[in-house]
Amino acid sequence: MAVSQKIRNFMEQGSWIRRMFEEGIELKRQFGDENVFDLSLGNPVIQPPQEFFDELRRIANDPAPGIHRYMPNAGYAETRAAVAEQLSTETGLDFTADEIVMTCGAGGALNVVLKTLLDPGDEVVIFSPFFVEYHFYADNHGGSCRVVPPDENFLPDMQALRKFPQ
Repeated sequence: MAVSQKIRNFMEQGSWIRRMFEEGIELKRQFGDENVFDLSLGNPVIQPPQEFFDELRRIANDPAPGIHRYMPNAGYAETRAAVAEQLSTETGLDFTADEIVMTCGAGGALNVVLKTLLDPGDEVVIFSPFFVEYHFYADNHGGSCRVVPPDENFLPDMQALRKFPQ
């Protein structure tokens, strides 16, 4: 079975991030892991704190009943409540668990947001430089992207944004 032209084009465009990742591996081999900070795929550059491993070990050694079952779509209520409480503390705004949706990474979050907001044919404005996947996320939900180039200091160019037709 043949792959559609659209998906073939996406594979060619999206492979840049993978090429950057592979280049990072090669640079680490050449110059040493400690001298290359590869942020191409959003991999963390630091390890979790020891408390994370201690808690993971505690849970693995004494699992709560039902821990391996599916969770609610928005995430565990107690986790959403804890996030809401922390956001309220940090921002001074009142958040509740009902206003929080847990996702698997930023890509998952962007897909939830775009699916919620986009109607077919809508456009999303993105500032360059950007993660190449943004085009695919918008396309997944019938939208497209308009790219705003950076200013001479490589910062978001608000004047360029204002020139876009409404």
